[in-house]
Amino acid sequence: MDDPSILPTLASVIFARITEFARRSVAEQARLRAQLEAALAVVLIDVPPRTRVILDAPDGVAIAVLDAPGTALDIAERWRSVYSAGVPVAIAVNHGAVRISADDSGQQGMIGDAVGTAAALAHFAGPSRLFVSRSFRDALAESQPARAVCLRPAGVFTDANVRTHELFAPDPGAIFRRRKVLAMAGVLAMVVAATAVFVFRDAIHQEFRGNEAAVLAFEISPEGDVLVDRIPRGKSPPLKELLLNPGSHNIEVRRKNYPPFRSYVELEAGRRTTVEIAFEQGEERSFFHRLRTWLGRE
Repeated sequence: MDDPSILPTLASVIFARITEFARRSVAEQARLRAQLEAALAVVLIDVPPRTRVILDAPDGVAIAVLDAPGTALDIAERWRSVYSAGVPVAIAVNHGAVRISADDSGQQGMIGDAVGTAAALAHFAGPSRLFVSRSFRDALAESQPARAVCLRPAGVFTDANVRTHELFAPDPGAIFRRRKVLAMAGVLAMVVAATAVFVFRDAIHQEFRGNEAAVLAFEISPEGDVLVDRIPRGKSPPLKELLLNPGSHNIEVRRKNYPPFRSYVELEAGRRTTVEIAFEQGEERSFFHRLRTWLGRE
């Protein structure tokens, strides 16, 4: 029976190739390979070792990321940014089946057409360029559709074995537009939420504070006898406020030698309604001198 650990598995293979490597001097080859190896520490800083396999190649290095196309694209884009200062590295990403196994010396290795295809595609990319295969784009579209639409067609290429490959490359404009759309969507969501709160504030208030009592406060000058729903509740001042059930209430304030003040108020749960009345000397015959009722939040 086959060992499950060496059965084929799907992986996204990133191949970073030093361009024109064979034409360079031995000293320059050594310098570029040292830079390439140093970059691995940067581009793989947040990638768990158990999820990727690193392979040396004569003119570069290959990284297989196990069944995580989004992570593979992050590594490739990060690698390209590391080498954007003129180091001649071409990068390609492919997706397919690979088989992980150990060689005769016990070192971890990997075989599969996905590796060879990634190496071939890297020959089509120029310095500081990134190409991805159709199979990789399709795999990315299944897991992260929004990122897949940011890959634009780069053309159809034929390799040394007369195989054609449809390639794609990241579109900076599409990435910027996607970020702009996401930002606008965020702003729109905030506006919609704020509008909903404003439009449905009474329903929201009722939902969260519907069981609370309403507060009816009094500011009466100089003083008056308060009746609520025709029930005497005392003299104000010193009476300052009453806790009542939400809803409509009949309010009457009486003072000797003055016409009584009568009104209806609509009280809301958890909110304060203040009635202010001033009975002033010399205007005893007026219905009332001043009334101001307003709603205020606690």
